[in-house]
Amino acid sequence: MAEVVFFQALSQDGFVTDADGSAAWQGPYFIPELGFHDFIAGVTAVIIAHATYDRIAAGGKWPYGAVAGVVPTDRPLADIGAPVTAVAGDLAAVVAAARDEGNGTVWVQGDTDLAMRLVAAGLVDRLELFVMPLTLGHGTEHIDRHHLPGFALGGSTNFANGVTKVVYVRG
Repeated sequence: MAEVVFFQALSQDGFVTDADGSAAWQGPYFIPELGFHDFIAGVTAVIIAHATYDRIAAGGKWPYGAVAGVVPTDRPLADIGAPVTAVAGDLAAVVAAARDEGNGTVWVQGDTDLAMRLVAAGLVDRLELFVMPLTLGHGTEHIDRHHLPGFALGGSTNFANGVTKVVYVRG
């Protein structure tokens, strides 16, 4: 069965976005050694929030190629010719639809609120959090990595640019 993974970067104080709702501050810290390209190569489906899909649709291009998208919503999605499905109902139905797309990883992408609801519902198997060497002080999306009920620390890796990858597994 496909593993569901929340793969996300955040500041030392847990903010994914800055006060303006932007994650652009993360850009300078992304280096190939963090393994994003290796991770995405194994993804067969991505779960994204409707608002995230709408931002992608406004640009007119699905950034994940043939990787299937699953959006938890009962509202119609803009058609941009992407392999994206709207799934109404509970979050378990959303995860089931994503797992049906193949045996690779299901990536919970973007929207922190959606990811934390999936975590709370017991539907995420692993969290890969990249703690950037910066404190923002405040922002619009936050992850309290010290309060992840049902998860145990699976390991950590430090990188030369100051980023620490912390892996939590459902335990």
